[in-house]
Amino acid sequence: MKQLLAIMQRELRHELRSRRAWLAILLYICSTVYITYLAFQHELEPVTWSALFWILIIFISMFAASGSFSGREGEMLYIYTLVSPNKFIMARLLFNGLFMLVVSMVTFIVFTLFAGDPVVNIVVFLATLLLAVWGISSLLTMSFAISIKGGGGFTLMAIISFPLLVPLLLVAQHLSSQSLQNEMSGYLGNMAALFSLDVLIAAMCYLLFPYLWRD
Repeated sequence: MKQLLAIMQRELRHELRSRRAWLAILLYICSTVYITYLAFQHELEPVTWSALFWILIIFISMFAASGSFSGREGEMLYIYTLVSPNKFIMARLLFNGLFMLVVSMVTFIVFTLFAGDPVVNIVVFLATLLLAVWGISSLLTMSFAISIKGGGGFTLMAIISFPLLVPLLLVAQHLSSQSLQNEMSGYLGNMAALFSLDVLIAAMCYLLFPYLWRD
């Protein structure tokens, strides 16, 4: 546990030094939300609001996950001598998940200020956001690690992440639509499916990353 916390603290210090990344994410959130506000000039329909929100979350997650391993080959070689790959990837997934939760909450607050707040059941929506963001950030983190090793860039990342990203987004979109319309029939099953996908992605990262690490 101490090693996980130490790795997460190190990753936090690394991210805090990368001020450009934080400013770029904040600029992307504000500019996208403001353009949406100018385009519609009134409160969006719940379905449109939900679709735009998840599109914003996906692109922010891609931007955040892309900095996990790129340009850090020397650092990865040094960490290789200190900790096991399983501990490193779990610490990285925890850090990216917490980071994306903070970013997604900022996005939600800014989005509701400009585009309105059609959410009826806030508890279900926030639970959906937590599970979905955690799964998305974990999947994209692992996909970027594989794509960097394979030299395929964003193309390889998209091919790897697409099979699991689509069902995760479909479940998250369905749950968020239910929370906007307060139609809670079958939401427990959808929550269980979303949680199961998160567990599957985390297990995949835990099992596959050591083989990637050794290359």
